[in-house]
Amino acid sequence: MTHSIMFIPATIKADAQPNTQYLDNILTKKNIQSAVYPNFNLETIEQLLGSNRTEDLLETIARQREALALNKDVVLIQGISLTKPYAAELNFSIATTLGAAIIFEVTPEQNLETALRQLKIIITPYKLRYKQPILGFVINQSNLQETPLIDKYKNLFDLQLPLLGIFPYKPESAQNISDIFCIPETNINCSFDFSFVQKFLDRPAAQPVTPPIFKYKLIDLACSANKKIILPEGDEPRTLRAVNICAARGIAQCILLSEKTKIYAACDKLGIKLHEKISIIEPQTVLEKYITPLYEVRRNKGMTPDLARTQLADNVMLGTMMLHLGEVDGLISGAVHTTANTIRPAFQIIKLAPNAKIGSSVFFMCLPEQVVLFADCAINPNPSIEELADIAIQTANTAADFGIPPKVAMLSYSTGTSGTGPSVDKVRAATEIVKTLRPDLAIEGPTQYDAAISKEVAIIKAPNSKIAGEATVFIMPNLDVGNIAYKVVQHNTGIVCVGPMLQGLRKPVNDLSRGCSVDDIVFTIAITAIQALRS
Repeated sequence: MTHSIMFIPATIKADAQPNTQYLDNILTKKNIQSAVYPNFNLETIEQLLGSNRTEDLLETIARQREALALNKDVVLIQGISLTKPYAAELNFSIATTLGAAIIFEVTPEQNLETALRQLKIIITPYKLRYKQPILGFVINQSNLQETPLIDKYKNLFDLQLPLLGIFPYKPESAQNISDIFCIPETNINCSFDFSFVQKFLDRPAAQPVTPPIFKYKLIDLACSANKKIILPEGDEPRTLRAVNICAARGIAQCILLSEKTKIYAACDKLGIKLHEKISIIEPQTVLEKYITPLYEVRRNKGMTPDLARTQLADNVMLGTMMLHLGEVDGLISGAVHTTANTIRPAFQIIKLAPNAKIGSSVFFMCLPEQVVLFADCAINPNPSIEELADIAIQTANTAADFGIPPKVAMLSYSTGTSGTGPSVDKVRAATEIVKTLRPDLAIEGPTQYDAAISKEVAIIKAPNSKIAGEATVFIMPNLDVGNIAYKVVQHNTGIVCVGPMLQGLRKPVNDLSRGCSVDDIVFTIAITAIQALRS
C-alpha cells in the first residue's frame, strides 16, 4: 500500500509546488519511489463545486491518486492556494479523502509572527477533526538565522508542531521553475529535517476507506460484474432516475418489472427518456410461467396453484421467483414496499445460505473520514447470543468483500468488564463465540461506541484494546439500538447511508428505505451486483 503526503498552504502567499517538488527530489536521492499528483485544474474544480458536485470531484481525485500510486512508495499532493475562497475546506476534504499525512506551508507576507498566528488558525480544525498524521510545517522565504524567532512564536502560539524546514528561496527570482530544485546535496539535510517523514514512511501505509474511495471502487466493481438486477417497483420515480444513471454508467443491467404504459407515463411526468439499455418485463405477460415453480417450492407449506397465482400478482414475489430460477442476479425493492413485503418472499423462496444461521442487515455509513458498517439495523428485534455472533461474522465478511478491513466492535452500554447485566452479558458471550469460531477476526466486546471510534477515549476506557479507535464494524445489541443509531447519524450529519443490505441469503435481495434518494438506489444496485458476484 502507498503512503500519501499533502502539502497544505497555511498562508495566502504559500505555494505548494516548490516544496512538493523539493521533497520529491529528496525522496529520489534516497531511492524512495515517489509520484507527484499533478496540479489541480481549478477551472474544473470550480465548475464541480458550483454544480454542488463535491463528491464527484473527490471521487475523481481519489481515482487519479490510485492510478499514480501503482508501484510507488509515496504520492505527494500539492494543496490549493488560499487565494481561492474554497481552498481551506477543500484542502481538508482532499486530505481526508486520501488519508494523507500533512505538512503545512508558511510564507510570511508581513512578518513571522503574523504568519505563525495564521498557521495556528489553520491547524486548529485539523487537530480537532483530522485522524491522519500531521508531520509538521515548513517556512518559505526565510533563513536559518531566524530559527530562534520561530521557536519563540511556536511557543507563544502553542503550535506543538515540529518545524521541518526553512527554505530561503524565492520562486519569483528563479529564471526557470527547475532552478528552484537544484539545491546542493550538502544543503538538503540542513534545510529540511527528513527524519519525521522517514518515521512516517517506515510505518505500514494505512489507507482508510473514505466515502469517495468506497464509492468509486464500488461502482467500478459493479460495472465489471455486469449483473442483471430486477426492480419490482418499476414505475416508481426515484427508481426510474436511478436506473437511467446505472444504464448510462454501465453499473448493471437493470430490469423494470411493471406495465410499459405506467413506466412511460412516469417518465413523461419526470421529463426524462428511459435509457435504451433498460429492459422492461410486464408482469401479466409472464406470470403464468412461474405458477408451477412457486407451487413446487412452497407445496409443503400449503401452497396451491391458485394461491401461487394470487401471490405472483405481487411484483416482489414475481421478481423473487425470477431470481430463484436464475433469470436475474439480484432484486431490489422497498422505495414503496415495506421491509416485510420485500424480505418475506426472499426468506420463503431464496432462503438462507448454507453457512448462515440467521438473515440480517447492514448499513454502509459513509462518515467523512471513513466508511463503517452498522448491523443489524432492520431485521432482528432481539437476537440471541448465537444469532448476535452470527451477525458479527456475516458483517465482518461483508466488510472484507467490499474492501474494508474488518475490525469488529460489539457495542453495549459498558466497555470491557466495567458493567454487568443481561444485555452486556449477552454481548460478552457473543464476542467469545466469534473469537472461537473466527480467531482470525479483530473483535472486542462489550465496548461503548466512543471507545470503539475514538482513540482519545479508548486510551482512558480501553487502553489495551487492539481495535479501539479503529473499529470499522459496529454490531448493535438489538434492533432498537441499530435502527435508532443509523437514523440519528444519518439525519444529524447528512451523510450517505447505503442500505440496508441483506446478509445471509443464498442470492442477493436488498431492501430500500421508503425515504431513499436516487443516489441511495444507485449505490444499492451497485452493492447488489457485487453481492451477486460473490454469491
